[in-house]
Amino acid sequence: MTPTCKDGLMLIDGELTAGEGGARGQWIDSHDPATLAPVGRVPAATAGDVDLAVQAAARAQIAWKSLSVWERAAQLRALAAAIRARGKEILELEARDTGNTLAKLQADIQIAAGYLEYFAGLGSELKGETIPATAQGLHLTLREPYGVVARIVPFNHPFMFAAAHLAAPLMAGNAVVVKTPETSPMTGGILGELCREVLPRGLVNVIHGHGSPAGDALVRHQLVRRIGFTGSVATGLAIQRAAAESSVKHVTLELGGKNPFIVFPDADLDRAVEMAVAGMNFSWAGQSCGSTSRLLLHESVHDEIVERIAAKLSALRLGNPLSLDSEMGPVNSARQHARVLDFIAAAHQARTVGFRCG
Repeated sequence: MTPTCKDGLMLIDGELTAGEGGARGQWIDSHDPATLAPVGRVPAATAGDVDLAVQAAARAQIAWKSLSVWERAAQLRALAAAIRARGKEILELEARDTGNTLAKLQADIQIAAGYLEYFAGLGSELKGETIPATAQGLHLTLREPYGVVARIVPFNHPFMFAAAHLAAPLMAGNAVVVKTPETSPMTGGILGELCREVLPRGLVNVIHGHGSPAGDALVRHQLVRRIGFTGSVATGLAIQRAAAESSVKHVTLELGGKNPFIVFPDADLDRAVEMAVAGMNFSWAGQSCGSTSRLLLHESVHDEIVERIAAKLSALRLGNPLSLDSEMGPVNSARQHARVLDFIAAAHQARTVGFRCG
């Protein structure tokens, strides 16, 4: 495989375009975190680009919501098939763009396509309720689509989250505007190409760019009534604030957790060590909302478990994420690298000063 460098475009109103941002020379360069070699670049959307994307989604949604669930389901299944057909290309580009290991990334393609197929099958369950509240009247609920849904995607699984998070809103009759992560945007360009081939014009729009102006303009847009975000607490708070300032919107935030792994004295220590390390998700360099972030160990087993975990970690095979032998690649970006070093320095400081919980 010979790595190539390419531009990833936005999908706005059914057209692959660099938009106003690209025309102004506003591009975001992507580099392979393993080698620092250029992977490609994407245009940075302006507020005007975002408005065009949202307006296109709003127009397309009118016809889309009128389709039967069976018609919508067929198009979701077609998108899933298109993703699988270009799976190898997506995987290789994603490994270079994120630093995630190729061996584990293969599951992301199946998850993305699987979500589309799952929600396609779930469409017939979209129904309201009748409620016998009074003998004289008929009381019922009727579920309606929101209209335009914004999906803001994190850097750790950019393609999987972008594609999988189309499934539910599309099946429910909505249109979607996806914003890719600025440090790992490249496979978002492929998703745009696939949506252009398979789905009605304007139904899905894919934009690239920074949190400001692109993300802020998307969150504040009056036609965006539903927002889904996966990422950091700080960004989630900013999105919640901006959404509340601009309109009444339904916002879902999936933010980072500090997941504890608790070991009591009567635990199977072999199993505990195995699961603790597996849960740290080193295939993603630990950059996962489900990663084991904390070990809470009973003092009677503390030293043994720490020693055994350290031994397992020292045996991890670090390397280029494109190698199937690599168990862990680099962290996603220079910013992530600096953040990890800060955590290590803070841990050394805590040990030196002698912080103690109690």
